[in-house]
Amino acid sequence: MAVNRWLARQIQGGINTADEQLWNEVAASFTRHFTDSLAKENAQSVLQVGVKMKGEDIDAYIVETEELIQLAEYQFDVPQTIEVFTDGLPMGLYQKILELDRPATYEQWKQVAINHQQDYIHMKARLQAHCGGITTSRPRGWMPQRMLADPNAMDTSAGRTRGHVTGSEEINPATMPHGGYNPQGGYM
Repeated sequence: MAVNRWLARQIQGGINTADEQLWNEVAASFTRHFTDSLAKENAQSVLQVGVKMKGEDIDAYIVETEELIQLAEYQFDVPQTIEVFTDGLPMGLYQKILELDRPATYEQWKQVAINHQQDYIHMKARLQAHCGGITTSRPRGWMPQRMLADPNAMDTSAGRTRGHVTGSEEINPATMPHGGYNPQGGYM
């Protein structure tokens, strides 16, 4: 309605209806209002579905969450907004914050989450340095978990051993005589 009134005033003021600047302003005004409306609705929708922290990057998570909260025009210190923020944290981080700090406001939650995540990354790096720099998990499956010290040594790791009793081919319950096995003298 406001754009329509503005357009009518411009034309009554003597601006040619074919003036490109006039129509560019109408299109820009429509885009501005329409985009703002969609941005708010989209942000609310994304927040309702939930935003999760990806990997270990707490900063990217906070930036994304805060942008959505601002676009959705939510207030930061209401319980629903704090819940949106905490729902996106990894469970271990959330649990540690709740057990140790019990923050009440959004800013407290944010700061404590940053602090605990920094501590976690520091300890992880320290542990990796202490353990010889192993940073990736070992492959599982048929590959040996470690190299044998002696090339002639037998691999007795859990995935590689199978019990085999000498002569076990002869002790087949299906072919055993009816009397069964006598440990002192063989078959009865």
